Amino acid sequence: MKKIEAIIRKEKFHDVYVVLEKSGIGGMTISEARGFGHHRNGLKDKVKIEIYVDEFQVDKVVDMIRQAAKTGMTGDGKIAILPLENIYRIRTGEDGARAI
Repeated sequence: MKKIEAIIRKEKFHDVYVVLEKSGIGGMTISEARGFGHHRNGLKDKVKIEIYVDEFQVDKVVDMIRQAAKTGMTGDGKIAILPLENIYRIRTGEDGARAI
Protein backbone atom coordinates (compact mmCIF):
# COMPACT_ATOMS: atom_id res chain seq x y z
CA MET A 1 0.00 0.00 0.00
CA LYS A 2 1.06 3.56 -0.66
CA LYS A 3 0.05 7.08 0.32
CA ILE A 4 0.02 9.64 -2.46
CA GLU A 5 0.36 13.28 -1.43
CA ALA A 6 -0.14 15.91 -4.10
CA ILE A 7 0.20 19.64 -3.59
CA ILE A 8 -1.37 21.48 -6.50
CA ARG A 9 -2.56 24.91 -7.60
CA LYS A 10 -5.85 25.85 -5.97
CA GLU A 11 -7.38 26.74 -9.35
CA LYS A 12 -6.61 23.24 -10.72
CA PHE A 13 -8.26 21.37 -7.85
CA HIS A 14 -11.65 20.99 -9.54
CA ASP A 15 -10.04 19.42 -12.64
CA VAL A 16 -8.10 16.96 -10.49
CA TYR A 17 -11.14 16.17 -8.34
CA VAL A 18 -13.32 15.35 -11.35
CA VAL A 19 -10.73 12.97 -12.83
CA LEU A 20 -10.09 11.18 -9.53
CA GLU A 21 -13.77 10.93 -8.61
CA LYS A 22 -14.54 9.28 -11.96
CA SER A 23 -11.62 6.87 -11.57
CA GLY A 24 -13.22 4.94 -8.74
CA ILE A 25 -10.46 5.42 -6.16
CA GLY A 26 -11.51 4.62 -2.60
CA GLY A 27 -11.43 8.22 -1.41
CA MET A 28 -9.24 11.21 -0.73
CA THR A 29 -8.60 13.85 1.90
CA ILE A 30 -8.26 17.50 0.93
CA SER A 31 -6.54 20.27 2.91
CA GLU A 32 -5.79 23.90 2.19
CA ALA A 33 -2.06 24.61 2.20
CA ARG A 34 0.31 27.54 1.73
CA GLY A 35 3.92 27.38 0.71
CA PHE A 36 6.73 28.43 -1.55
CA GLY A 37 8.97 26.48 -3.82
CA HIS A 38 12.31 26.59 -5.51
CA HIS A 39 11.85 30.09 -6.93
CA ARG A 40 10.98 31.73 -3.58
CA ASN A 41 8.31 33.96 -5.09
CA GLY A 42 6.20 34.31 -1.93
CA LEU A 43 3.66 32.12 -0.21
CA LYS A 44 1.04 30.71 -2.56
CA ASP A 45 -2.33 29.15 -1.76
CA LYS A 46 -2.33 25.45 -2.65
CA VAL A 47 -4.46 22.36 -2.13
CA LYS A 48 -3.03 19.18 -0.59
CA ILE A 49 -4.61 15.89 -1.67
CA GLU A 50 -3.94 12.67 0.26
CA ILE A 51 -4.92 9.30 -1.20
CA TYR A 52 -4.34 5.73 0.04
CA VAL A 53 -3.96 3.18 -2.75
CA ASP A 54 -2.81 -0.35 -3.50
CA GLU A 55 0.57 -0.45 -5.22
CA PHE A 56 -0.95 -1.40 -8.59
CA GLN A 57 -2.94 1.88 -8.59
CA VAL A 58 -0.03 4.26 -7.96
CA ASP A 59 1.07 4.94 -11.54
CA LYS A 60 -2.50 5.42 -12.78
CA VAL A 61 -3.41 7.86 -10.00
CA VAL A 62 -0.16 9.83 -10.35
CA ASP A 63 -0.66 10.12 -14.12
CA MET A 64 -4.22 11.37 -13.65
CA ILE A 65 -3.11 14.02 -11.16
CA ARG A 66 -0.18 15.12 -13.33
CA GLN A 67 -2.31 15.51 -16.44
CA ALA A 68 -5.17 17.33 -14.69
CA ALA A 69 -2.98 19.65 -12.58
CA LYS A 70 -0.39 20.68 -15.20
CA THR A 71 -0.32 24.23 -16.51
CA GLY A 72 3.32 24.15 -17.62
CA MET A 73 4.18 27.11 -15.41
CA THR A 74 6.30 27.36 -12.28
CA GLY A 75 4.29 26.38 -9.21
CA ASP A 76 2.25 23.50 -10.63
CA GLY A 77 3.08 21.50 -7.50
CA LYS A 78 4.56 18.21 -6.36
CA ILE A 79 3.47 14.60 -5.92
CA ALA A 80 5.04 12.34 -3.29
CA ILE A 81 4.63 8.58 -2.94
CA LEU A 82 5.09 7.26 0.60
CA PRO A 83 5.16 3.67 1.87
CA LEU A 84 2.15 2.79 4.00
CA GLU A 85 2.75 0.07 6.54
CA ASN A 86 -0.91 -0.47 7.37
CA ILE A 87 -4.26 1.27 7.46
CA TYR A 88 -7.31 0.56 9.63
CA ARG A 89 -10.96 1.40 9.09
CA ILE A 90 -12.12 2.53 12.52
CA ARG A 91 -15.80 1.62 12.05
CA THR A 92 -15.29 -2.02 11.03
CA GLY A 93 -11.78 -2.84 12.22
CA GLU A 94 -10.75 -3.87 8.70
CA ASP A 95 -7.12 -3.36 7.86
CA GLY A 96 -4.79 -3.37 4.87
CA ALA A 97 -6.23 -3.15 1.37
CA ARG A 98 -9.74 -3.95 2.67
CA ALA A 99 -9.68 -0.67 4.63
CA ILE A 100 -8.89 1.55 1.65
